[in-house]
Amino acid sequence: MNRLSKIKIFLGFVYLAIVTAVVIAFFYYGANTFLSPSYLVENKNYIFDLRDQNLLLISLAYFFFSIIWVFLMGFGTPLVIFAGFAFGTILGSILSILAFTIGATLLYFIANHYFKNIVEKYLGNKYSAIKNNVNENELTYFFSLRVIPGIPFPIKNLLPVLFNMKIRNFFLATLFGEAVPIIISVSIFSGLSNAFQNEMDFNLNLLFEPKIFFPLLALAAMSLIANYIKKKYFSKKI
Repeated sequence: MNRLSKIKIFLGFVYLAIVTAVVIAFFYYGANTFLSPSYLVENKNYIFDLRDQNLLLISLAYFFFSIIWVFLMGFGTPLVIFAGFAFGTILGSILSILAFTIGATLLYFIANHYFKNIVEKYLGNKYSAIKNNVNENELTYFFSLRVIPGIPFPIKNLLPVLFNMKIRNFFLATLFGEAVPIIISVSIFSGLSNAFQNEMDFNLNLLFEPKIFFPLLALAAMSLIANYIKKKYFSKKI
């Protein structure tokens, strides 16, 4: 075993150790409760006051935490909920899109350099058609793959390892591919946040509020389009 292989193995173990430690600490200290919808609802006034008094600090903390969270293969949904609830549609979407893209790119870079064999071992057979069907336009292919449902966000960040995608193309495909679903999701929770601020009753009528109804409508339309793309172009390839 040469020196480079030993370094890769060492860095791999360091990464896995960090991921394990963060996950254990996250649940041991109950940090997951801070991102749960019930906690946000129960503590909405405190969160709104904290945001209004420390917007820049809270924004930066969310931004860097999201980068680390995505890099450690965390799911994006809890962060999107918090972003919509705390920052609103515009700021929440901008912070989430940029942070998710940077975190995903860092994860891909590390995985492609130090975990390539592991990724190919566990994902190569299941998603072998992706590797076989990627053509010269890998940017368009991966952008489409970003949009379709059914593949967990962390797995999507690792799949390009199978075909050694260029970092620039990965970054752009992630930036634009995740933008629309993030904006729609953040808008939904921003609408709920606005309803809570206005002390509106939490019932089915709340879904027909314009700030909630139209993002839900957009989400439904995006799901239909994404499923159409999946059936037409990917049903025999994934």
